[in-house]
Amino acid sequence: MKEVLLLLVLLSASCASASMRDAAMTNSFSGKSAVKPAGYRDPRSLNQYVDRLMEAGYNWRQHGVYVETLTDSEPVAMLNETAEFNPASVIKLATTLAALDKLGLNYRFRTEFRADGTINQQIGELSGDLILISGGDPSFSLADAENVGEALRGLGIRRVNGALIVVGEFTCNENTGKTVSAGVFSRQSKLVFRNPIRYESFDQYRPRGRSLLTVESDSLLNIVQYLNAHSVNAMAEMLAMHMGGAQGVQKFLVEQIGMPQNDVYISRGSGLEVNRMTPRDTVKLLRAMMQWLERHQLNPPAVMAVAGIDAGTLRGRFTEGKFAGSVIAKTGTLHTTDTGVAALAGIMYTRDRGPLLFAVYDVAEGKHVANLRRGQDEFLKQLMIECGGPTPAIGRSRAGRFDHPQSHLLMAN
Repeated sequence: MKEVLLLLVLLSASCASASMRDAAMTNSFSGKSAVKPAGYRDPRSLNQYVDRLMEAGYNWRQHGVYVETLTDSEPVAMLNETAEFNPASVIKLATTLAALDKLGLNYRFRTEFRADGTINQQIGELSGDLILISGGDPSFSLADAENVGEALRGLGIRRVNGALIVVGEFTCNENTGKTVSAGVFSRQSKLVFRNPIRYESFDQYRPRGRSLLTVESDSLLNIVQYLNAHSVNAMAEMLAMHMGGAQGVQKFLVEQIGMPQNDVYISRGSGLEVNRMTPRDTVKLLRAMMQWLERHQLNPPAVMAVAGIDAGTLRGRFTEGKFAGSVIAKTGTLHTTDTGVAALAGIMYTRDRGPLLFAVYDVAEGKHVANLRRGQDEFLKQLMIECGGPTPAIGRSRAGRFDHPQSHLLMAN
């Protein structure tokens, strides 16, 4: 009899504990907003998602979710949606939209090469300096460096009896540092320079010499496709410079997207280091992106990768037959900053609720980020099933997209 009474006491305590947890989550599930819209009910998949996080020892307050319908902005899932999280590389979407809005989808970057001296074709030498005037091309590649070297040799330049002078910020082969990139170009061009590389700002640069050739980049649209699919930090950092750096991107979010100034912080245009944005504001950014794309008669795959199909960071996610092609998104990962971050934001297509905009932010709390990615995928799959199942927007025929942007040479007259 004593054993039965003890069991009843333990069961009662367990139920009371569960009730207290559920009550706390009901009061606080929506972060700082605390008030849910009339008629809103947490989807079963969200409750299961939170349960799995807690069972794994995570603090559910360190995880944020916001999902709403594209057509009428109706909330579908909310968890700490007004709390600030580190979006990691999801910030690249902000940099992308700011650049597209300012420069235009067909904008092309130019990198000019000038000879400050005379060319002796008989001995293959430029008696003077080779000047590289950077147009801030985020996509300047090893192939571009090789093509420049070959073209210059065709003009009779094998050796430079002077220096390579780099004007402005320059990146080559997805290297962030200007000095590293200049060294990569120098080696890959297979030109011989007598003197060390020198650097000038545009304020210091005095126009001189004659133009030899220009490398013109692919379109900005193709560049951001590749940038976001592969999450290339150096490309995003260079692109942000055209917006006035991280502060310029943040200003765009506040003034053009309408994010509250106190709720967003951008320190790097790539999403590296410490940045802040709420899940709800991330969806606001996504909605602005969808509107921009619609105005230009484009679809989401124009700027984000299709999960399970396209090359890049989403190639191995949502690969199952019925889910592949139903999620178009941007990933975000930090392994040490803010104890680690896993982020995913984009659009998913469902049978009953139509397209859903979503943002999922998970703080790793010092644990493996990969586990959180799996949890995100499971949550979104179950949510799609609750919404009638996925409806892939893109077929597998698109596999292989997102090759490196293709530049071309323009020879001077």
